[in-house]
Amino acid sequence: MPRVPKISIITVVFNGEAYLEQTMRSVLSQDYSRIEYIVIDGGSTDGTLDIIHRYRDRLAFWVSEKDYGIYDAMNKGLSHVTGDIVGLINADDWYEPGIIGWIADVMEISGADVVHGGMKILLDDEVLIKPAPVELDELDKGMLLNHPTVFARASLYRKYGLFNTEYSVAADWEMMLRWWLNGVEFYADEKIFANFRMGGLSSTHLRESFEEKHRIRRQHKLYTLVDRSYLYDKMKCLVSEEKLLRISLKKQTGQKEC
Repeated sequence: MPRVPKISIITVVFNGEAYLEQTMRSVLSQDYSRIEYIVIDGGSTDGTLDIIHRYRDRLAFWVSEKDYGIYDAMNKGLSHVTGDIVGLINADDWYEPGIIGWIADVMEISGADVVHGGMKILLDDEVLIKPAPVELDELDKGMLLNHPTVFARASLYRKYGLFNTEYSVAADWEMMLRWWLNGVEFYADEKIFANFRMGGLSSTHLRESFEEKHRIRRQHKLYTLVDRSYLYDKMKCLVSEEKLLRISLKKQTGQKEC
């Protein structure tokens, strides 16, 4: 009989009662026999713990305690992983039905170390876009993967380390970049793996992302005198930031495009 890999899923949450149950059910309802589900709560004060308690018998591990941000919480979850493959799905997002078994097959057939796929991006439960996975020839310029769709062999975290918590916004890209620069094999699958619920966009968050990406490129020595990608990001910010904020505002207020 072929070996069935154990797939570990981590959900991090803080005051996520609005959508956590949808996230958890999307994991626990998968038709795959070997799922290890880990939930890391940052000390929620709303109804989050009631939801976790409802499903605690089906969790491999869960904890509720203060953390130092989302990537610290992810690292805490990774420290409890015993599976062969790891996926991370946050409390605002959810998996497509049957996707875990699909991913296990894709990783077996492709032999890749990392598999990533398509994703729906929603605002107020309305699908805005469906970004397909792309080839990673220019991963040094920015995050090209849909992070909620990323499934990686657990051995990568042991070999290359956990998320760098010096970065509060772009540590997921730094992790992917670290793997990519070390020759890790990525495989892009066209199937939609997950759904990402977009909240309100802030200009501060966008600027912080650009600054962190600049620091990450410097850390990995990706430029000599001038970080051209950083300059491009700064120019893009002047246009994209205003556009993204306008779209977000119009969606939230029900306004129509002129």
